[in-house]
Amino acid sequence: MSFSESDPRVRVADEPHPAGVPQTQAPAPARAAVCASCATGSAGTGRDVVPLQQGPDVETGRFKARTVATAPRPTTVAQVVAAVRAAGTGDVALHPVSTGLNWGLGSRTPVRDGAIVLDLSGLDRIRETDVRRGYAIVEPGVTQGRLAAHLTGTSRIVNLTGSSQHTSVIGGVLERGVGLQQGRAEDLAGLELVLADGTTARTGWWPGTAGAVVRPHGRGPSLNHLFTQSSWAVVTAAVVRLLPRPAAVRVLPLLLDERKPERGVDTLRKWTEQGLIPPNAKIYDPVAARTYGTPGRYLAHVCLAGDQDLVRAATEIITDRLRNRERGLALGPDAAADRWVQHAYAGGADPHDTLFLRKTGHCARCLDRARGLLLFLPIVPFEGTAVRRAAALTRECLAGATTPPGITMNVLDPDALDHVVTLGFPPENPTAVRDAHRTLDRLHEAFTREGFTVYRTDIDHPTTPTGTKPEALLRGRLERALDPHGVIAPGRH
Repeated sequence: MSFSESDPRVRVADEPHPAGVPQTQAPAPARAAVCASCATGSAGTGRDVVPLQQGPDVETGRFKARTVATAPRPTTVAQVVAAVRAAGTGDVALHPVSTGLNWGLGSRTPVRDGAIVLDLSGLDRIRETDVRRGYAIVEPGVTQGRLAAHLTGTSRIVNLTGSSQHTSVIGGVLERGVGLQQGRAEDLAGLELVLADGTTARTGWWPGTAGAVVRPHGRGPSLNHLFTQSSWAVVTAAVVRLLPRPAAVRVLPLLLDERKPERGVDTLRKWTEQGLIPPNAKIYDPVAARTYGTPGRYLAHVCLAGDQDLVRAATEIITDRLRNRERGLALGPDAAADRWVQHAYAGGADPHDTLFLRKTGHCARCLDRARGLLLFLPIVPFEGTAVRRAAALTRECLAGATTPPGITMNVLDPDALDHVVTLGFPPENPTAVRDAHRTLDRLHEAFTREGFTVYRTDIDHPTTPTGTKPEALLRGRLERALDPHGVIAPGRH
């Protein structure tokens, strides 16, 4: 099905928020959490775009520099179509980015030299929101903070992530990032695409075409996830599912046993399996836990949300069970899950990006320039022994002067933890940059040998299957059908 920007079914809906719904107020930001580089920036404006930064020294991973042909910033779908068609006829690769804040994995840098970086941050409309049916139609330049602010006072929230509120909603969904409530891939209902030959299409559920109920899979083959972690089309809009706003939210900070943290991990898994806690807990290793004021200890955030009586009852049950020290868990200090943590889990907008500033020391505008950062993202079994093994592997892979990284573990379901291994380094020190990349290479090799799959990749470590395996053959057939000339982000996925 083709579409146009004048399609009457697509309504731009930036109207005032519905009345009669209690407003949630963000806590006052700590004065020390203000980044000097963003103090005079665009915080609080309607279009909070982080400017494009060119050159080899403005990408936080400090990967090998790639040459870039140009970096156009279209503002309409028609301009995207024209750019794709021009690239196809000129045999030039396009590397589309949403807001380009894919920190630690390459930011907006293409995999190969000579590509055109197609900056989609200029497509920044919230086309439509429907809080009754629970969806929003957004373009790539819409940030999660802006959508959260747009929903303030309504009965719905967006599934925020732990990253900057300046990051793209669509970018996080397409990379299958992890939200505070669930995996971001679960938020996807429909995609609007520009294919490599310049034709347009839609997949999944769209209002007015697939029934009154938001059902992403619909009938027949489900096509949405052909285009997540994919290089087969340019996404110009998406239908994103919105979650019900909970009546109550309480994030419990739990400290894991210092001597044997795997006992606490196993307890959290059992509680997740049995439905006592939702499958969205976060576990921070002793380095990552510094952000929340508990250095040297494993910390877990367990979010209880929903009906007030249910949250109260679950809190009482958990508190009672913590009296048994054999569970390997103890209630942590309130400051380890302060008002800003509670606010984020409640879907609240934070124009000051307080938690992100606390984690990184920098704002979205200056992080690429000011900090060295690499991410390694494997999936590990939700088992205490596997967590211990992953931590040991990480230590064994440290090269040279690389400092121990922080590890955040996100519960995906009762069987799986995604690990976010954060390698920080001083970007002005060539030896530190080299050692950090040596560590990253070792991590990829060691975790692959262990059978721990990497679920998101950086621009130096593509994981597209090759050879004669059935999956590789099928991918090849699909790629030849959808992008036979390799126009869109070659080598990225």
